[in-house]
Amino acid sequence: MRISDEHVQHYHDHGYAIVEDFLTPSELAGARADVEAFIPGWLDYADDPSGPKPVGWDEAQRSRRAVRFPFRGAHLNAITLHPELRRFASLMTGDEALFCEQSDLTYKCKGHYGDTDQPMHLDYVNHTLVYPPDRPEYWQTAFLIYYTDVAIHQAPTAVCSWQHYRDEILWPAVYKPSQRAQLYENEVKVTVPAGSLLAYSMRTFHRGTAFLQDGARVGHFISYAPKRPKWMGIVGWPEQGVHQSFSAWVEQASLEERELIGFPAPKDDYWTAETLAGVAARFPNMDMSPYTE
Repeated sequence: MRISDEHVQHYHDHGYAIVEDFLTPSELAGARADVEAFIPGWLDYADDPSGPKPVGWDEAQRSRRAVRFPFRGAHLNAITLHPELRRFASLMTGDEALFCEQSDLTYKCKGHYGDTDQPMHLDYVNHTLVYPPDRPEYWQTAFLIYYTDVAIHQAPTAVCSWQHYRDEILWPAVYKPSQRAQLYENEVKVTVPAGSLLAYSMRTFHRGTAFLQDGARVGHFISYAPKRPKWMGIVGWPEQGVHQSFSAWVEQASLEERELIGFPAPKDDYWTAETLAGVAARFPNMDMSPYTE
């Protein structure tokens, strides 16, 4: 097993796990060949940033749908549905039936539109219509696989253990350093060789960091969720959850209208004291009485 019991325990304790050299050399080589077909020149530039940047590196953002599963070639598709990823996600859900809700390439270089020092945030606002409870049957597991080396100057992902915020309602889902310095003071930056893996959750604060010198980073976001709840999945209505207009619509919609897009019904066993508080925090202008009664 590539994801060891120690990795699983670290995830349970801290909300994330770092697995170095997760991919075999042949898996990594195959993935890189597929990546080259999608975004030519990015891997070469990541390996040697003294050379020219990839053609079109500073163009307007491409649609994520252009670099999303299913991919040309077999290797990225096989990694998307990798048995070890499925095994780990299944452990987190208590063997609930799963579906793969996301598989996107991610890439950036110094000066690229993606080269930003992000604020600490949680991903659930565009992965679920509601709030991520600390219950296995609603657990979404996210993975980020790195196809290039990530050193401290190459925009490593930063992640903060949930030991610093475990027993609270996780809203707001974004904090600037001035709003919550502790998240930044306790962050761990994921510096790993190509082929490594970061596993985290919708309840785990993390952020992208900026490049400190010329370089590029290419990765692959993959996430899994339980199959039964209809209100989860970044490929669908939750993807709109980052927009204020979507929150405004949810708050004024009728029960029937919300349920038509997959929102949990008032009698669903999703509703607990925590999820009621979390959804009320996320949608402060929504009438919660149908769900609390």
